[in-house]
Amino acid sequence: MKTLFTIIVPVFNTAPYLEKCIQSLLLQTMREIEVILVDDGSTDESGRICDGFKHDPRIKVIHKKNEGQGIARNAGLETAEGDYVLFIDSDDYIEKNTCARLYEYMKKSNTQLCSFGYVIEDREGKEIYRTKLQERIFRGEEVTNQFLLHFFGDAPEDDTMRGISACMTAFQRSVIERYKVLFPSERRVLSEDTIFNLEFCKHIDTAAVIPEYFYHYVQNPLSFSHSYRPDRFDKTLYLCNLLKEYAAEYGIKDLVKARISMVLWINLMECIKQEVRRTDESNQVIYENIRKMCRSRTTQDALKELSPSALDMKQKIFLGAVRGNWVNAVIVLAKIRNMKGL
Repeated sequence: MKTLFTIIVPVFNTAPYLEKCIQSLLLQTMREIEVILVDDGSTDESGRICDGFKHDPRIKVIHKKNEGQGIARNAGLETAEGDYVLFIDSDDYIEKNTCARLYEYMKKSNTQLCSFGYVIEDREGKEIYRTKLQERIFRGEEVTNQFLLHFFGDAPEDDTMRGISACMTAFQRSVIERYKVLFPSERRVLSEDTIFNLEFCKHIDTAAVIPEYFYHYVQNPLSFSHSYRPDRFDKTLYLCNLLKEYAAEYGIKDLVKARISMVLWINLMECIKQEVRRTDESNQVIYENIRKMCRSRTTQDALKELSPSALDMKQKIFLGAVRGNWVNAVIVLAKIRNMKGL
């Protein structure tokens, strides 16, 4: 039986969520799929749970040393056989018609990439956010000048494609294979998804968006993206510089300048929120770390490109405190955001 869709799942210490994720893949209405579970050196029961599904011929399990999610996805790509590829995080899940619908649409429209809707929900399944997508096919220069823009970051005034990443996108595998498109390690680049997407789009002339809500993103406070990283701010600056390089390469610097500033702003807020949650350092050290972030020339220059009118009132106040280098006010506001889960 020919494999039409490959689903790659990097797995690291997500035992409480993993079975629901895998079951959502095996319940796909399309039978011609393969599911590649890449156990990235888990230290909990995740590896054993993966092995428990090997009786299903559609399941492949790879056990490897821990190198991070991006490298785990690359390990899955090495053995992938499907015409199209999906990347699913192991604490999330998808609707049962995902593969069938995407395959039908991409074949019919002859598109090499297709992004789709997602829902953010908490651990109890309560919906927090839902995307607002409209069906559209982009061809030729439209891929670069219109579709590609959202991979450079959110536009404050446009909620249409907010948060769409590699997990909410299906890719034609022949493009990945022909041009050796791979993920960098998120230990080197803050958003490995972004780099993969931007590299992939160098080699295509068609892309599509469909509004169906296939992906369920489950907020996990212990996930890599939410955990404290002492180098997160430095990695944010590195990512923003990379985005500027890609923008120059694509010839769209003016179109994405504000989006890159938004990337810095969102990550700066997260860095500050994580800093004030620390219990392993003195208040003075935390104060100095936040002061350096606020006073960074890159921060101040980027925030000049950010329009306060596009932010809600709480973010406007936060932005004003950062721009004014009012560190004590920034700390108080970050603590409030943490308490309210903002």
